[in-house]
Amino acid sequence: MLALTGATGFLGGRIAALAGGAGWRVRTLQRRPDVALDGVWEVVPGDLADGRALARLVDGADAVVHNAGLVRAPSPGAFMAANALGANAVARAVLAVGGPPFVLVSSLAASRPSVSPYAASKAVAEAGLRRILANHPFAILRPPAIYGPADAATKPMFQAMAKGFAPMPGPVDVRLAMIYVDDAAAAVLAALGTASPFHPVYEVDDGACGYTWREIRSAGEAAAGRRLRPIRLPMPLIRTIGELGGIGAWMSDTLGFQPPFLTPGKVAEMRAGDWIADPARSLPQWQAEVSLEAGFRRTLAWYREAG
Repeated sequence: MLALTGATGFLGGRIAALAGGAGWRVRTLQRRPDVALDGVWEVVPGDLADGRALARLVDGADAVVHNAGLVRAPSPGAFMAANALGANAVARAVLAVGGPPFVLVSSLAASRPSVSPYAASKAVAEAGLRRILANHPFAILRPPAIYGPADAATKPMFQAMAKGFAPMPGPVDVRLAMIYVDDAAAAVLAALGTASPFHPVYEVDDGACGYTWREIRSAGEAAAGRRLRPIRLPMPLIRTIGELGGIGAWMSDTLGFQPPFLTPGKVAEMRAGDWIADPARSLPQWQAEVSLEAGFRRTLAWYREAG
């Protein structure tokens, strides 16, 4: 049995489907238990603040994956509550049932906690996990930017490609690691087999050691089968949009809408230089199967078929 949080999210749904197809009985924690997911065997209603629900989630589990978290939030405190305190709550529930193998889905951002509130929350989550499960088997997986069908964060990029454009925000020579969602899900399950009391931290990507925006544009052209007109977005413009996004994020909690993705914290991440996986932290006996061009082609095809 695999206990899984964050199953209704972009990556979590693929983890559940892949695990179910591999023979796991997947039990998920869901705020909305009526949402049906491929591969899920049992749903536990509740959230990360519900101690009883967490206890039920991990009871009898042979392995636990904590994937839930926020990539956009109204405030630094909201990032910390969801990403750090949430991870620590799951870790304590795991400890209470003897400490079955545990995987925390973190982020490359955790390697630079001073860059943004999101990065800080992921680093605090990792530190808390090490403290709570000090003598138990766990692994930390740090994926880079994940893309694929139905991802809200990268959907605008594919919409632009479908219209013949290639957005190129910020410095064109910065390298960004990327990974297709199915490969990211497979890496999560592979990390379960490496969980140990030695607290390994793994950083994964699609094997290309990152891409510049020019290379991303080239992959998009190959996938779309057409030339894409580059749309350069200079950093001053991005900073301005980020400041407006910060105001929107602050207002979102009060007015009840989803916080914007581009905020001052995200702009700081964009200005922080390369975001690439450390080869010294590669995941043993695992490698990505989907290249950037193939992943773009699959994603564009999915959007077209879905209308």
